[in-house]
Amino acid sequence: MSTDLQTAKKDKIYKIVLISLGVILLTVSILFLKTYRENRQYIAEIKIEKTDLENELKVLSQNYDSLQTSNDTLNQLLVTEKEKIDELLERMRVFRNNSYFEINKYKKEIGTLKGVLRSYVIQIDSLNSKNKELSAENIRVKKQISWVKERNEKLESTTKNMKELISKASALDATQIVCEPINRKGRTVKKISKTEKLKTSFTLRKNITITPGIKTIYVRISRPDEVVLSNPENLLFEYENAQMAYSAKRDIEFEGDELEVSIFWDNDDSLIEGEYTLDLFSEGVHIGNATFSLK
Repeated sequence: MSTDLQTAKKDKIYKIVLISLGVILLTVSILFLKTYRENRQYIAEIKIEKTDLENELKVLSQNYDSLQTSNDTLNQLLVTEKEKIDELLERMRVFRNNSYFEINKYKKEIGTLKGVLRSYVIQIDSLNSKNKELSAENIRVKKQISWVKERNEKLESTTKNMKELISKASALDATQIVCEPINRKGRTVKKISKTEKLKTSFTLRKNITITPGIKTIYVRISRPDEVVLSNPENLLFEYENAQMAYSAKRDIEFEGDELEVSIFWDNDDSLIEGEYTLDLFSEGVHIGNATFSLK
């Protein structure tokens, strides 16, 4: 019996110890969770503060950008303060120390920058007031300069328009532009596989203002993927101070009367299905364009 009593006492003690350990473990867990939640809330609040300070710095930077003055010395001071803002903003972006001490430190620096900004605003307002007096004296002169400038611009615009009109009037003009695939016999076909050449046909309008003589006409054909069908020698022509690829060319004798022209491009097996763009050029002028499809 004494052995049973001892065993019962030991079991009772074990139970008490286990219950005590359970209570302690539960208490520690509760305290840990509470501390964890408080720490997360603390970090979240610091992050909010950090974000607010970054936004405040961005607004402050914009305020510095908006300040304008003709005083070079003051402008340099503004640049220096702007650099301080950028440097502080960069420090804020890489800031990882979750402490209100650092946050409060940044707040003080931002407060200093704001104070400097207010002093600059006062100085600039004072300078602007003085500049207004000088500006009033120069208004009449500026108006005269503006009037002369506007008159010169109108004259330049008129001269430019006249040059463009003269240039257009003395340039070839292509109409009724058609491009069709043909076979070896010169007959129109519908399929790319049967295409031997692309035949571009068009009519040059009558124009007696053009100096008669040999004119070179370039055909530039672009595939649906914007790749230009090239000529065998991969030669280029000049258009608007740029070297451009062309597909085919032909020299014609133009005497000023209406003239029908055809230019051929030999199929090099680079044709694909889709809508093509065709442009005609002569003597540095774009004289016509059209589109066509191949299947």
